[in-house]
Amino acid sequence: MSSENLERKLTAIFYADVAGYSRLMGQDEAGTHRILRDYLDFMAVEIERRGGRIVHYAGDAVLADFGSVIAAFEAAVAIQRELRERNDTLPEEGRLEFRIGLNLGEVIVDRNDIYGDGVNVAARLESLADPGGICIAATVHDQIVGSVETGFEDMGAQSVKNIERPVSCYRVLLSADAPRRRPKGTGGKPKAKVLAAVVALLLIASLGIAWWTMWTMAPKLETASPDRMALPLPDKPSIAVLPFANLSQDAKDDYFVDGMTDDLITDLSNISGLFVIARNSVFTYKGRAVKVQEVAEDLGVRYVLEGSVRKASGQVRINAQLIDALNGTHVWAARFDRPLNDIFKLQDEVVGEIVSALAVELSPRDHALAVGSEARPNMEAYEFLLRGLELRSRFNWNDFIEARAMFLKALEHDRDYARAEIELGNLYYEAWRIWGEDQRTNLRETITYAERAAALDPRSARPHVLLALAHKFLGEHEVAEREARRALDLGPTDATSLAGLADYLRLSGNPERSIELMRQAMRRDPYFPAFYLAWLGHAYFMTGQYAEAIVALRRGIERDASYVPFHLFLAATYAANDMETEAKQAAAQVLELVPGFTLSGYAGFIGHRHRMDLERDLAALRKAGLPE
Repeated sequence: MSSENLERKLTAIFYADVAGYSRLMGQDEAGTHRILRDYLDFMAVEIERRGGRIVHYAGDAVLADFGSVIAAFEAAVAIQRELRERNDTLPEEGRLEFRIGLNLGEVIVDRNDIYGDGVNVAARLESLADPGGICIAATVHDQIVGSVETGFEDMGAQSVKNIERPVSCYRVLLSADAPRRRPKGTGGKPKAKVLAAVVALLLIASLGIAWWTMWTMAPKLETASPDRMALPLPDKPSIAVLPFANLSQDAKDDYFVDGMTDDLITDLSNISGLFVIARNSVFTYKGRAVKVQEVAEDLGVRYVLEGSVRKASGQVRINAQLIDALNGTHVWAARFDRPLNDIFKLQDEVVGEIVSALAVELSPRDHALAVGSEARPNMEAYEFLLRGLELRSRFNWNDFIEARAMFLKALEHDRDYARAEIELGNLYYEAWRIWGEDQRTNLRETITYAERAAALDPRSARPHVLLALAHKFLGEHEVAEREARRALDLGPTDATSLAGLADYLRLSGNPERSIELMRQAMRRDPYFPAFYLAWLGHAYFMTGQYAEAIVALRRGIERDASYVPFHLFLAATYAANDMETEAKQAAAQVLELVPGFTLSGYAGFIGHRHRMDLERDLAALRKAGLPE
């Protein structure tokens, strides 16, 4: 191959290796390998969740690359801190300590691997790191200094093996090695601070509201740290809306308060200038006493909205506060008292206040979606919808049927309620795909409700995602493709729509785009449903990215070992990667969970649009030993 045809790229290169691995293997081969396997799995997860890619493993070594230098650095820091905690639970002689080297350089890309001096330097930097430590090239340091709070020690120019010129590098000082912290309270302009204080005093004096005093004059909160973020911060204002607390005397009003939280998440998600965490993830904190900075670090966001709702005698009171977790300050706080019938105007007002506080510029489309241009339902319809959503969240068949009845009652009270139409469409789709009810009957009902929802709310992508899936599984591929294009044109920003489109594209001949959208969905929903990993793993398998597929599917099994597609797609991936023993084991697990499994049954269910995609699946599953 001529040099002109070689693909090159500038990338952040991550290289990790175990210190003293041969000695450890000599002491306890089986035990060391077991710990190594667990540590490598953890490293793969951390690298993947920050947008990195495992290039290859070489025994106890890992080579990965990142499009972002900061993401590579954050992954390295998170890995070393977690492994230090894990090692603390082990006897000293059995600890596995990795050294990590980070470089920024140009590499040659060939057959999914990378080569060149950039890789060699990263490997040499790794050898200069302390066990459990990180050594970075000066090029990396120059890119991240000032953007991270971690400290560094200049190691000067180091002569390393097989590299002609000395390499300038830095030792990373992790939290246990005296990290450098920025002093609190040093930012901002003095005049701005004085003005803010005067305004606050005037508000307190004129309004005399104790609640306002409590929030605006509260001491600074404990701050979140970017280097402890589980996920890198997005490039736009990012927010998590925690479930509002129910302060009503009746605990049965939980459904109403949860519904209000859900509506705020939906409305904020419609704004393209915001990055909003999905309901599924924020509701994992419901009923838990959590610190704002911990939520921000868990979900990888800067802002957290929390509040409470009191509903009584036809009135509703909402207290809300928006917190900047990185600065530990209250960006905005307010109390609203309104008649219950004004609940929708109140929700619009809260959204508008948040958008204003974060200085988010709204496009005309954002404004229409965010501030209530869609016709609002009457209160009776809204109450039935919220009861239906609460029943559906319990995820059992009887409540599922009752939820359907609630959505139908919502439509009886308001025939133009788009949200009730789309939720009914979702229920009929799930009746087939999750609960195993008749396919054709339920998909036709899905289409009926989704089409009406699309007509009532033409700006929403959700009905078109559902229509694309329903038509695809009915074999009506041209219609399905049209609906999928429409959904993409509308620019979905909610995790559910992104995941649904990823599912459609995976089975319609575009697994590369499926991977992209699924990763977006998973970033917006860090506590995503486990089956997302099955769809992602299958898409990786279809693109020949077997290492990535194995990581995703094994992560899925850790979360739900009873979900058959994890084992099924893992068997196919192992077989395609010539890992015969592992393929047979995964296939045996499929047959244990589904004794009557056959390839012909799989072919009738999977729903591939293109025959070649189905044949790829069948060939790999056949090779794994699954019966015809």
